[in-house]
Amino acid sequence: MPVFQTVTPKAALKLMEEKGNKITILDIRPEDEFEKEHIPGAENLDYHGHHFQEKAEKLDKNKNYIIYCKSGARGEYFMGKMKESGFDGAYNILGGFVAWKISRLPLVGGTD
Repeated sequence: MPVFQTVTPKAALKLMEEKGNKITILDIRPEDEFEKEHIPGAENLDYHGHHFQEKAEKLDKNKNYIIYCKSGARGEYFMGKMKESGFDGAYNILGGFVAWKISRLPLVGGTD
């Protein structure tokens, strides 16, 4: 049964550890923010970028995803769209990248 839910950053990290390469991490922030720093293993799919909808439609609906934006709002919206489109499952990180960073969880890039 498909699961669509918002999870805490620590719960997201646990999912990543448990599912490994069976879950795809999508960073939907602008590309420049992604390039500066992001969650390890994340792929960038810029929410405001060109052809976002086309790219989103090309995602494998049979996979599970962890998605995050800067604060969690766009991620929540996109997760709803994924559900409407028939995806198997997605998790949105509560508080987005900001909450992940505040929780001092692993990052690629950044200076702290």
